[in-house]
Amino acid sequence: MGVWDTYEMRSAARGRTARSASLNREVSYLRRKLPDNLSYNEHVPIDGVEQNVAIINSDNLNEKMIYSLPGEDIVHGGLVEWMDNRWLVTERDANTTLYTRARMVQCNHLLKWVDDLDMIHEQWCIVEDGTKYLTGEYEDRNFVVTRGDSRIAVTIARNVSTAKLGRENRFLIDDPETGFMLAYQLTKPLKMGWTYNNRGVYKFVMQEVQTTADDNIYIGIADYYKHFPIVPPVENPVTPEGEKVWL
Repeated sequence: MGVWDTYEMRSAARGRTARSASLNREVSYLRRKLPDNLSYNEHVPIDGVEQNVAIINSDNLNEKMIYSLPGEDIVHGGLVEWMDNRWLVTERDANTTLYTRARMVQCNHLLKWVDDLDMIHEQWCIVEDGTKYLTGEYEDRNFVVTRGDSRIAVTIARNVSTAKLGRENRFLIDDPETGFMLAYQLTKPLKMGWTYNNRGVYKFVMQEVQTTADDNIYIGIADYYKHFPIVPPVENPVTPEGEKVWL
């Protein structure tokens, strides 16, 4: 190896410009010092893939800031499993020059629904009081029916399944220990407010509606029996022994 080859290797390692040299020093410093910090966490699953990250407290106890190692990314809308809880990445800084910074919020509900292909979906989400939001519905003066006024806001990750949700979708959302669940209609399917480059989260507003006989309260899925109807037993009066049996 010649003198110039050695010089080129050392220049590339340090950085060919003052800016790249400064960046390389910061990357080296973070990789050496970050594992000794109390905020450092190893093998944190994000969408099922383990990563080493730093998680820092915020003023809101259900919100944390999460930082990746240099050269790694944190998916906007990703589900983080940390401290025996699920956390949804609701915001992500587009500046990833040195590391990726994002905000994650603690999930409090496992949303369940059935799609048009009779597939059951489950996805962790954030349910909040939604009375401060408009419902996304318009009612004329002839509307005189009394109904529940409970309104919630649901934050959920954008993906192929949630992108298909619309105003026709109903959900059962409540504390399962109550013995019953409230039904909600998706009335404001806002999908463009917090998504960038086809990644991010949706923030839906839902209005309380009446439960129906098609709702499966036990497993928490609205309109379940529309997709999986109960087949009544069929009486077969003809048997070799002359007895009635049920099939």
